[in-house]
Amino acid sequence: MSEEEQVVAAGEIPVPHSAPLPFGLSDGKEIIVDGVAGHGEGFSINLCDGPDLNSQTAFHFNPRFNQNEVVRTHNAGGWGAEEKQGAFPFFRGSGYQVKIVVKDHAYQVFVNNSFFCDFNHRVPKEMVRYVFVTGDTSLSRVSFADQYAPVINNPPVPFTTAIPGGMYPGRMIFISGVPNFGADRFSVNLVCGGDFDACDVALHMDNRLAYGNGNTVVRTHKQGGNWGAEESFQNFFPFSPNAQFEIMILAEPSGYKIAVNNQHFCEFAHRIQPVQRADHVHVRGDVRLTQVRFQ
Repeated sequence: MSEEEQVVAAGEIPVPHSAPLPFGLSDGKEIIVDGVAGHGEGFSINLCDGPDLNSQTAFHFNPRFNQNEVVRTHNAGGWGAEEKQGAFPFFRGSGYQVKIVVKDHAYQVFVNNSFFCDFNHRVPKEMVRYVFVTGDTSLSRVSFADQYAPVINNPPVPFTTAIPGGMYPGRMIFISGVPNFGADRFSVNLVCGGDFDACDVALHMDNRLAYGNGNTVVRTHKQGGNWGAEESFQNFFPFSPNAQFEIMILAEPSGYKIAVNNQHFCEFAHRIQPVQRADHVHVRGDVRLTQVRFQ
């Protein structure tokens, strides 16, 4: 499934947790909550027009361990009728993932990647502005996605594209490719505009296979036409000519986390803020790209 994803929170997240949606709700949008259930009575995931349950709630998803039921309802000036049918797929002390997929007629809910239920819209989905999680649970991740975000296959290099929906804390960018035979260097860049040479660069990841001392990944930024200090500490060098790679860049409030081939590689603290200024991806150098996708 091609999807663009924005992670508004990751790591150990305090509960109650309120997060504004990075987009209006429409067909194909997804809200994804990863956590571990506590040992109490239960917890709830809520789609609201304000930051908490004092607001109107378009969808209230409430696993109740004391009843072995998952209650679904809404609140528009008063709580509506409860829907409780279905199994109870949650366990005290165990991890879970709840994914809410927005459809034109309903919210479609998946628990641990298995379909759980539909909840037909009782109030317009367009009213929803926040996701609010409360109760006896810990959270590791809250993210948003779009089933219809583009995946770009085999683009030519140099390559520049706008980031669909812009950059947000938690947006993930995946770049797959193969360094050319005899490759000297290639770079992956998050650019504040569509012109790498003229615009500020929030992240410049320069992968040097045979340039300078070689086997080095230099990270820096450019602002006002001037390049910043270089960072090059690394525990390993992940690139080889003619060898497939995948770079994952995750934007967080404090900086970018970079993984290569599913292994954490480095972090790069934001030097250009807000993070939304970086709105284009640019790749250049001795590399063949196989795919660029956004989550």
